Amino acid sequence: MSGHASPSGRPIDQWPDALEATIARCASWRSVTVVRETASTQDHARNLHVGDVVIAGRQTAGRGRLGRAWIDTAEDGLALSANIAADSPHWISLAAAIAAAQAIEDLCRRATGGAPIVRLKWPNDLVIAQKKVGGILVERNDRSATIGIGINCTQRAFPAELSSRATSLLLQGFAIDRLDLAQLLLERVDFWSAASEEAINEEFAARDCLVGNQASFRTPNGIVDGHVLRVDPSLGIVVRTSRGDQHLPAATTSVFVPEDRL
Repeated sequence: MSGHASPSGRPIDQWPDALEATIARCASWRSVTVVRETASTQDHARNLHVGDVVIAGRQTAGRGRLGRAWIDTAEDGLALSANIAADSPHWISLAAAIAAAQAIEDLCRRATGGAPIVRLKWPNDLVIAQKKVGGILVERNDRSATIGIGINCTQRAFPAELSSRATSLLLQGFAIDRLDLAQLLLERVDFWSAASEEAINEEFAARDCLVGNQASFRTPNGIVDGHVLRVDPSLGIVVRTSRGDQHLPAATTSVFVPEDRL
């Protein structure tokens, strides 16, 4: 990948007008709120309506799946939450992950003339060079969903306990403008949220880094080890074990894969 460069970006005061212009081109969004700092964009978005988007310059108490905390990334990350109608909510997580992967690649292609390979680790991790660069959190409510997307953009280092597992776009050699990424994210989520289940499944499978590998999963019933057969949006991940095939739902399953198998 390209050599490291200094991060740059437009000041947050310029974000609202640019993002309003973006959502005007999208069918899914009706308004966008930009905040300098918030505890959680997911919590902020929960009080809004379908079609409303919240983007933060800094998120101090974000969260991931299964109650995990998302580290405060100061002004080095992008935190976005969007409320969307979800007639088939099982597909929304996959669609959002695909959208984020493509937005990253589109932006880095602009900056360098090439693109990183963004892979997807079910159910919610964005992976570059075998390390997590971002994540998706979908919280459902009746027939709508709040999609949270967090991406590490300009971090130069991570705490010791994360350094072997986490990366940023800057550490991968890409100095990006967070506003550019936010605009591309909104456009891509708009597109993929309306895509067919067949198209979503095909694109996710092309980026998936679990199917075909041995993996370990933490479930409410203990650790499950097995060979990953496929990802099924409605059933979860299908794993062949010594006791037969098991369907592990995303809502209660954590995935652990050795880095050399990604």
